[in-house]
Amino acid sequence: MEEIVKLIKKYRLFIIIVILLLVSSVSTVVLANANTVVVGSDSVNVRVGPGLSYSNMAQVKKGDKLTIISEKNKWYQVRLAGDKIGWVASWLLDNTDVSSTTNKVGIIKVPNTTIFKSASASSDVLGTANQSTKVAILYQESDWTQILYKGTAAWVKSEFIENTSETTDSTHSSTSNNKKSSNSNSNIKTVTVTQANTKLRIDPNSSGRIVKTVQVGKTFDYLGKDGDWYQVRDSDGSVGYVASWVVTISGSKSAVKTAASTISESTIVIDAGHGGDDVGAESENGKYEKTYTLAYAKAIKKELEKTGARVILTRSGDDSKTLGDRARLSSKENADAFISLHFDSSESNNDGSGVTTYYYADKDKNLATSIDNQLNTLPIDNKGVKQKDLYVLHYNSQPAVLLELGYINTKSDYKKIKSDSYKEKVASDVVAGLKQYFK
Repeated sequence: MEEIVKLIKKYRLFIIIVILLLVSSVSTVVLANANTVVVGSDSVNVRVGPGLSYSNMAQVKKGDKLTIISEKNKWYQVRLAGDKIGWVASWLLDNTDVSSTTNKVGIIKVPNTTIFKSASASSDVLGTANQSTKVAILYQESDWTQILYKGTAAWVKSEFIENTSETTDSTHSSTSNNKKSSNSNSNIKTVTVTQANTKLRIDPNSSGRIVKTVQVGKTFDYLGKDGDWYQVRDSDGSVGYVASWVVTISGSKSAVKTAASTISESTIVIDAGHGGDDVGAESENGKYEKTYTLAYAKAIKKELEKTGARVILTRSGDDSKTLGDRARLSSKENADAFISLHFDSSESNNDGSGVTTYYYADKDKNLATSIDNQLNTLPIDNKGVKQKDLYVLHYNSQPAVLLELGYINTKSDYKKIKSDSYKEKVASDVVAGLKQYFK
C-alpha cells in the first residue's frame, strides 16, 4: 500500500497534466480573457448573421482567437482577423464560461462623418455616417475610435463621436416605439447651427411657423428630438425646433466646431461645369467644354481622396444638372468647400488666354486666394482672383469658387487643356490650395 501511495505522489503532477489535457480536448474553446475565446476544435463555421439560415462567410480553425462583441439568440458576434465581423453558434463553442462584451454606444456628432478602414486618414474610406447615428464602440485610442460598421470593424476620428453611458445590450433590449422624446439623449447638451439663415420653428417640420432666423455658429440648449428635428431652447427662453441636418451636436455647453480644420476631415464638392444638353464652350476642332470639366473633376477627386477628404461630384457622367441643384448640393452635404470647374472662351478663336479664379462673397475669398496661389505655377498664365456674381457662387451657402482653367477656343491653351500632364498639374495644385486653406 505504501508503494502505491509513493507512486501516486511521484506521478501526481503527470496525472494532473493528463487530466487537464483530456478536459481541453473535449472543449471546443477555452477562455483567453474576459471577452475572447480560442478555438479548440478543428474548424467552426462563421456566418454573416445569427442563425443557421445565414450563409457561411469564413471558417475559424483550432488556435484562432476570437474577440466577442455581442450575443444574440445564443449566437456570438465575433471579430476576426482583418477586422471582419461574423457570428458563431455558442453551443458549438461548448464553453459556458464565455460572457459576451457589453459595448458602449457612441453617437456621431457631425453630419457626414467619414468612416475609415483603419485608424489613418490616408486609409480607404468605407463610407459616411449621418449625424446622431448610434454606433457600437469596439475600441478607443486617443485620436481614433473603432466602431461596428456594416458588419465590419471601422474607424472614425474620436472628436466626431460622443461617448454615452448606454450599452449595446440596453440598445437591443429597448422596445420603445415613441418617436418623440422630451430628452431622447441626455448626453447631448447643445446644438450648433452650421447653415446660414437657419429657421427655428414652432413645430418639427418645414412648414412650422418660424420663431426666428439664426446664423452659422448660433448655439442652442438641447431639449429633445422629434424625428429628424431637435427641440432646442435659446438663451432668451424661446423654444422651438431646428432640422438635424443643419446643426452639429455636442456633449458640452461649448459650441462645436462647424467646419473642418484639416483637409482629411473635410467634405469637398467638385462641380464639373455643363453636361448633357449643355455642352458649354467649344474648341476649334469641335470638342466640348463639358467633356473636359468632367475629366478634370474626376482627376481632382482622385487626388483629394488620397488626403482622406470626402469628395462629392455634382455629376459623374454626361448628366444635365441645374445650377440650383449644383449649389444646393453643397448645402445639403454641409460641404467645407465647393469648386466649380470651367474652361473659358472668347468671341473669336485665339483671342483669349489665361486662368481665372472667381469668388462672390467674403466667405469665399480665402478659399479663392488659397487655390489661386497654387495655380500660379500652371503653364497657362494666371489672371488672378476676381469677384463676380455667378449663380453657383451667389446661391451657395458654403465657401465656393469657380475656376476658369484656360481658353478652350485658343489653340495654345487648348493644347495644354487636352493633355494629361496639364490635367494632373491642375489636380495637384487644387489639392495643394485646399491643404493651405484648411491650415
